Amino acid sequence: MNNSIVWRSFSPSPGRRTALPFLPWVVAGYVCLLLPSLSAQSAYQEPDYSKLKPESGPITLEVWTWVVGLDKAAPLFEQAFPNIKVHINNVGAGPTEYQKLQTAIKAGSGGPDVAQIEYDFLPSFIVTDGLVDISEYGASDVKSFFVPWTWGQCSPDGKAVYGSPQDSGPMALLYNKKIFDQYGLTVPTTWEEFAQQAEKLAKASDGKVKLVDFVPTQAPWFIGLAWANGATLFKQNGDSWTQSLNSPECQKVLDFWAELIKKKYVATIPDFTPEFYTAVGSGQIAASIEAAWGPGVLAQSLNDKTSGEWQVAPLPQWSKGQPFRSGNWGGSCDVVLKQSKYPKAATLFSIWLNAAKGPVINNWTSYGIFPASLSGLASPDLNQADKNPSKFCAGQNVAQIYADASKAVNVDFEWSPWFAFVNDDYNKQIAALIAGAMTAKQALDAWQADSLKNATSDGYDVKGK
Repeated sequence: MNNSIVWRSFSPSPGRRTALPFLPWVVAGYVCLLLPSLSAQSAYQEPDYSKLKPESGPITLEVWTWVVGLDKAAPLFEQAFPNIKVHINNVGAGPTEYQKLQTAIKAGSGGPDVAQIEYDFLPSFIVTDGLVDISEYGASDVKSFFVPWTWGQCSPDGKAVYGSPQDSGPMALLYNKKIFDQYGLTVPTTWEEFAQQAEKLAKASDGKVKLVDFVPTQAPWFIGLAWANGATLFKQNGDSWTQSLNSPECQKVLDFWAELIKKKYVATIPDFTPEFYTAVGSGQIAASIEAAWGPGVLAQSLNDKTSGEWQVAPLPQWSKGQPFRSGNWGGSCDVVLKQSKYPKAATLFSIWLNAAKGPVINNWTSYGIFPASLSGLASPDLNQADKNPSKFCAGQNVAQIYADASKAVNVDFEWSPWFAFVNDDYNKQIAALIAGAMTAKQALDAWQADSLKNATSDGYDVKGK
C-alpha cells in the first residue's frame, strides 16, 4: 500500500479559517480566564492532569499549528508545569504543514512533538504509522470531557486514540435579518421552506439577491450537509474499506441544490474569496450555511460591515418533526508524533490545550475556534455579547445555537486516507454540474468512480457501496 500523501491543488479547508489575526487584548483574556471565581471553577470541569504524568527533567516541546495567537497559551501551561517549556511554531496551514510533517515522518526526525491536523486528513497520517496512540499515556481516561463525535474522529476504531480534539464546525443557518425583513422572508425550518424562500427572494429582488451561496470548491461543506442527512461516506472494516460518495443520502442533498442552481436561486461563488465577501457585504447574498467558526470569520473578513444585522438559526431539516440533525464542516485535533522524545509530556499538553478553561474560552472569543470540550460548550463564558461572533449577530447567544447543533452530529462518521484526492476531485465534478455538463447523479457517480480508482491504485482494498 502506498502510504505517502499526495497534496493536490485543493482549497484550504475550513479548519484553518479560524486562524484570525492576533488581537492585543488576547493575553489579558487568557489571564482573566485563568483566574475564575470559585463558583465558575466548580462549574467548569477539567481532567485531573496529575494522572497524565510527563517525563522527568527539563523538557521543551515543539508544537506545530496554524492558529495565530496560540503562543499566548504556552506561558499558562508553563506556569502550571514549570519543568516543561513549549515552543509554538506556526508553520503554515493545511498542505503547507502536512507536507512538512510527511517529510519528517519519512525521515524519522525533524518533526514536532505535537502537531495540529484536521479530522478529515487524520487518517492520511494514521496510515503512515508516524503518530502515537496516546491512549498508552492516559488519553482514554479523558474521553468523557469531549464531545463524543469529535472523540470518534480521533479514535476511528474506538480503541487507539491518535489525537486530542481541539475544535469543531457544527453547521447552522446564518442570515441577514435586515434583508429578510426587507423582503418579508421567514426563517426556514425545513429544506422545503428553504427552497420556497429562495424562490420568493429571487422574484422579489428580480434575481439580484440570492438566498445563499452554494459553495462549489469546498467538498467538506457539501459533505457536512450530507452528514446531516445521515450519509456515511467511508467505512473501514479491518484492512478493507467501502466508499459511498454517491449514496442515496448524498444524492438527495445534491439533487436539492442542483435544482436551486438551475433556477438561479442561489449563488455559486467560491467561498473565502473577495468576490464572495463583496457579495455578502453589499447585500447580494442574504444568508449563509456556516460552521460554528463561520460568523466570526465573516465578521473579521467584512471588517464588521453589516455587524449587528445577522442572526443564527438551526440548520433546516428534511421533514418536520424528525429528530434534529446537523453536520460538521471543519475542525482539528492535536497529535503526538512517534519521533517525540517526550510523548507523555506531549500528550499532557495536547489534552490541556483543548480541555483547560483559559485556552478553550479565549480561542472562541478571540478566534472563533469552537470548542470540542463539553465544559467549554456548557460554559456561560462562551457567550460574550460585546465580542464577535455574538456582537456581529446583535448580541445573540450564537454559541448556544452551535452547541445544540454539535450535540446533533452523527458520531459514526469516518474519513479515508485518500481524502486529499476526494476533496480535490469534488471541485471538478461540481464545476461540470454548475456548467450544465452533468446532472447531479452523473456528478456524484463520477466523483465516486474517480475516487475509487485513485484509492485502488494507491493500494487500498476499497469497494463502492
